[in-house]
Amino acid sequence: MKKSLIVLFCLSISTMVFAQQDKIDGLIYRGENLFKIKNYEGTVKSLAEAVELGANEPYVNYMLGVSYLMMPNATDQLKAAPIFSKLEMQGSFSDLPQDAYYYMGQAFHKSLELEKATKYYNQYLNSLSDSQRKERADVELEIAKVENAKRLLSQKKDINIQRMAPPINSEFTEYNPVVSADQSVMAFTSLRPNQRTGRSSEDVYITYKSSGDWGEPQKIDIRTDENVGTAGISPDGQQMLVFIGSGNTGNLYIMRKEADGWSQPSAIEGLNSRDLESTGSITPDGKKIYFASNRPGGYGGMDIWVAESLGNGKWGNVKNLGAEVNSKYDEDAPFIHPDMKTLYYTSNGINSMGGRDIFRTNLVGGKWTSPQNMGYPINTPLNDNYFTLSADGSKGYFSSDRQGGYGGQDIYIFDMPEKYANIPLTMLKGKITAGEDEQPVPTKIKLIDNENNTKVDYVYDPDPNTGNYLIILPPGKNYDLIIESEGYLPYTLNINVPNQTYFYELYQKINLKLIKQFDVVVGQEVSVNNAFYDTKQEGTYSPRQANEAMLVQSDSLDVYDMMDAIIAAEDTAAFNYMMDLMYSVNPIEDVDFSANEDEMEIASRTYYYDESDTTTLKSRVVEGETIYSLPTMYVTEEAEQQKKEKAQKAEITYDKSLLEPVYKIYFDVGEAKFADKYNSQLQEIYEQLQKHDALGIQISGYASAEGDPELNRKLSNKRAIEVVNFFNYKGVVRRRIIAKGYGSTKSDTKNPAENRRVEVQIIDLNNVDR
Repeated sequence: MKKSLIVLFCLSISTMVFAQQDKIDGLIYRGENLFKIKNYEGTVKSLAEAVELGANEPYVNYMLGVSYLMMPNATDQLKAAPIFSKLEMQGSFSDLPQDAYYYMGQAFHKSLELEKATKYYNQYLNSLSDSQRKERADVELEIAKVENAKRLLSQKKDINIQRMAPPINSEFTEYNPVVSADQSVMAFTSLRPNQRTGRSSEDVYITYKSSGDWGEPQKIDIRTDENVGTAGISPDGQQMLVFIGSGNTGNLYIMRKEADGWSQPSAIEGLNSRDLESTGSITPDGKKIYFASNRPGGYGGMDIWVAESLGNGKWGNVKNLGAEVNSKYDEDAPFIHPDMKTLYYTSNGINSMGGRDIFRTNLVGGKWTSPQNMGYPINTPLNDNYFTLSADGSKGYFSSDRQGGYGGQDIYIFDMPEKYANIPLTMLKGKITAGEDEQPVPTKIKLIDNENNTKVDYVYDPDPNTGNYLIILPPGKNYDLIIESEGYLPYTLNINVPNQTYFYELYQKINLKLIKQFDVVVGQEVSVNNAFYDTKQEGTYSPRQANEAMLVQSDSLDVYDMMDAIIAAEDTAAFNYMMDLMYSVNPIEDVDFSANEDEMEIASRTYYYDESDTTTLKSRVVEGETIYSLPTMYVTEEAEQQKKEKAQKAEITYDKSLLEPVYKIYFDVGEAKFADKYNSQLQEIYEQLQKHDALGIQISGYASAEGDPELNRKLSNKRAIEVVNFFNYKGVVRRRIIAKGYGSTKSDTKNPAENRRVEVQIIDLNNVDR
């Protein structure tokens, strides 16, 4: 009996073993058939289970390792290395395809086991015949990339790469982040399942920063059945380039920020072709778009091109950036920094670590320098692309499918060390409001470069909801800001950007007010408050740095030329004299314009429309366009002058008793004309004004409390205007007249004649609150 049980047990075990082997064989059979038709996801599912159940044949490991490498997700691709390590330990390659060595090299390359990668790439190269030229070229490229990876890993940069947390990144793919210059707006592309169709599709999402945190990304509704993606964003976040297309075709379109969201995309006339235009970047002056295209005339694959604005919304003069930047491989995702001399882009060419890497080149003497790999850990042997740098050079954004992401590609951010940051710029962040309650007003802005009298074509129109605007300006330049606000005459503010040696922030608040004298608009007041935020580093300069700083500030050396030379020479020590570029992203709403008034530029100018010498609209012709504006307000100079005038007490040259009398002009019931008997009295006042330029008059109107209030107010104003006109016709300008309308609140019911009066009093214009 005991012997029978043992026999039965053995038979049972044998049956189970055979059954499991049958299952393994079935999984391998299915996996091999799926592998033959390149269904790598199905292959992984079948063969991974077979391996888990005990399968360990070299060909099974080969198929599973190759299938992992072919998966779209880098996390899955990295699973190939342990599988090929098992194959390496087995040491049996005679029954495997010739390309096994190549795929082993790929797996170890991606996992940064670089010596192993070199070994197997070379074994694959040695196995190829001379006639297999394409295969030899492919593996030689990978060998060069491994050598790049070894070099760049040995020169690892001290940079802390951080994966952006939800809600930016998700389990799906997020890539191509585009960020406004002040880092307040970010848009990106995400590949997510469509709720309606269930199929994955590319869409554009946008998020805004508030109190230092990014808000929940919102999908932008773009009416198309094709894939859409971010391609670029303007420095002020008001315009966005998007890609629309499918497969290997597609073009770039432009969208504009509107009061209730974003406009639908419109074609960029003159830039697109019948081929593929994938990504682009606008310069801050709006004159150029750098973009990627595989159109004919390039060096192979995708190339970086540049198009120039021709005016009237058209683009042309499209040029390839040349062999220094482009290669026979793919160059894509250009980002032109606001300095307009530093270009970042992606390439999978011979100088990458593997996959797509981020490169940087600089425009020196009209030519692009030899591109520099951004190095490890920004780049890895996986795909790192779509790089954006903040205007101050402090923050870098890019997307990558590196290990450790949430899924697919993710968006990453890092603090750019100062020695790798860009040359200094001025970021002007402003806000335009109007009225006593300082509300946003519809506004258009033109920017004129006074050095060559050219219009900076980029339209820096303020956000319609907030009145906020942003402008990026290089150092050592002088501009006129021509502002057209609805309901006001166009006015001009002069901006002088010094040749500073550091990143520089200028916060500007402009408020407009209409000047009325008894319901008649007689002028407008423009108040400007400039608050400066620089990031000048503390400490002492070396003699070399001090000398360079002196040369820059005395205009003996152009700061751009100096920085071009420093960059070309890779002189990292020269960057030490720069200011600390760590940029505090303060929205203009958080700036206290009332604090530290001594350190701010505060100026105001009132334009009275009756003064033809100072308020006539001046015309200037810029690039064939005639532009009209009130006379230029030189904010820096006028702020200094007004501060001095405030500190100095005006010398009194008149008899103070002139300020005491209050002259009353009475009107008949229902009449707005005053009697002739008052002419001599008003003439005496006028003669005092003729003698003393510091004196003016205050005219006060009163209304009756009886009858219709609005009719009484209007009648009171008409009477006051009659008195104003007396002085106006004699040449007393409006700025010497202060108008006060008191209405019925000051009426006298006991003496009705008092309600029909206008009062005139001589005042000192230096001591009056307008």
